[in-house]
Amino acid sequence: MNRTMTISGALAALTMLPGAALAASPMNFSVGDVAIKGSIPDGYCVPTGKNKAAADLLAKGDPENETPVTLIRCDQQDRPDGMRYDYYLIKAPRMAYAPMPRADFLAMMAKELALPTYQTGSAGKASLNDAAGNLTDTFGTKVDLSGEIKPRGTDDVCMYLGGEVNVSSAAASYPIAVGGCGTIVGGKILFVYSYDDPTKANGVATQLRRARAMADKLKAADGRAN
Repeated sequence: MNRTMTISGALAALTMLPGAALAASPMNFSVGDVAIKGSIPDGYCVPTGKNKAAADLLAKGDPENETPVTLIRCDQQDRPDGMRYDYYLIKAPRMAYAPMPRADFLAMMAKELALPTYQTGSAGKASLNDAAGNLTDTFGTKVDLSGEIKPRGTDDVCMYLGGEVNVSSAAASYPIAVGGCGTIVGGKILFVYSYDDPTKANGVATQLRRARAMADKLKAADGRAN
């Protein structure tokens, strides 16, 4: 597993500015040949119109991963000031790999994220640079990313990544908190990311809990094991 599938995925959609409890609303998407179902958190919607166009453009800024799900706050839909900070993404690596059980994936990632390159922050810094370059190419204007995304441990559902990143471009400059959960659903690797304003209570810890809550609801539609 390379770091592009982990940290870079979290960083490739940090510019959603233009310049909770899970509800029963269904969420359905596919990764390769696996149909996946889950629940959309209360108050969130699939982007439409200008917001969908912006989300599609941002997805192009992450060439290593596809982005089958973007969710924004319903009350931000089509507002002139954009989608703001508070949103979710689900990403899946484009690279080929053999299907694996969730427990094997989590054990593998626990070992990888314990390596010095992650623990010292060097992998995170390299991923920041990579993501900034991809976003710059996508938007055609300079985007700088600074801060730190680092490993936050594992449990029986997720391997966690989280931190705060400062985004700077000609259009806008702002900090954002991110919490990510890497997991397996129906043999497929998925990364669920939650983003929000870091000045809100509990910042990164809240984003990690939100990412896990969404990931824990994801199941293969045909009932195959995770």
